[in-house]
Amino acid sequence: MIRVETSQDACRALWAAFSPHGHAWDDWDLMYAFHDQDHYGFHFMVHSTDGEDDGLVPLVHDRRDDSYELFGGSYPDARVLWIKPAQFAAFCEAFPDRTDLFDLKGSFVDELLAASPALAPHFAEVDQRYYLVPAEFGNDFYNHIQTFSSEKRKGFLYDLRKVQEKNLEMRWSEDDESDLFIALVNRNFGAESDYAAPAGQAELKRVIHDLRESGWLRTLTIAVDGVPQACSMSAHAAGHWIALYASSNNDIKNLGKLLNVETIQAACRARVDEISYMTGMAWKAAWKMKGETCRTFRKPVRVVEPAAT
Repeated sequence: MIRVETSQDACRALWAAFSPHGHAWDDWDLMYAFHDQDHYGFHFMVHSTDGEDDGLVPLVHDRRDDSYELFGGSYPDARVLWIKPAQFAAFCEAFPDRTDLFDLKGSFVDELLAASPALAPHFAEVDQRYYLVPAEFGNDFYNHIQTFSSEKRKGFLYDLRKVQEKNLEMRWSEDDESDLFIALVNRNFGAESDYAAPAGQAELKRVIHDLRESGWLRTLTIAVDGVPQACSMSAHAAGHWIALYASSNNDIKNLGKLLNVETIQAACRARVDEISYMTGMAWKAAWKMKGETCRTFRKPVRVVEPAAT
């Protein structure tokens, strides 16, 4: 049997009961920061057997277009559903039309499809989550750089040296640099920026506020000639470092490269088990980060056009 819970109190209690509390994405407060209360309502779907709750898919309903997605939206990646694989066919049947479950952990999807292979067409969209394991290179990213080809390594280190010759000031803190980040992204991308509209800015500010409150926020600000020109804001929680937001003035060559290297080095100094750089963007593969498959579920099935060659 599957029922739907829509009250926030009931949904929060279910989250507390099912969450493994092992990752930032398992934290209610952080996921609630990604939640847009003005436009989304709770639609948590609960599986029960013989009167006992034994599976949860925490959906929310976007009232603007009558679609459904996971609580926390599309930003968190490599997520798993707190269900038994054998339950997924029943959930799939019960999901409303226009349900999208973004970037589920690929190995978890394999388990779901082993139990219900006929549902494979719902998982046509594939992406990669990129990450680093600092212990594999002695907690020093410069050791990892040594694995690049000779030509690439020389160019990479040259780029870092050239930007480091500038009048730089690097500062680590737990400060909220949302306004700086928004200004940099909008400067680089204009109307195409995810943060050009108030909704994107509001989500960012909610998330950074929650990270500060939880003590998870790690902020790097780089000033050039006394003017802040780059910042990264990461989440450091439970042995994981998630590189959530980073931007730099694109007119300053290789400043973004330095920003990412310094962020990685800080995570290495923290001796984390993993540094997540999330999905997408080819430079992460070029930096020889590890890749983990993520797959998006859609109901109804969506035809994916083959990539252009």
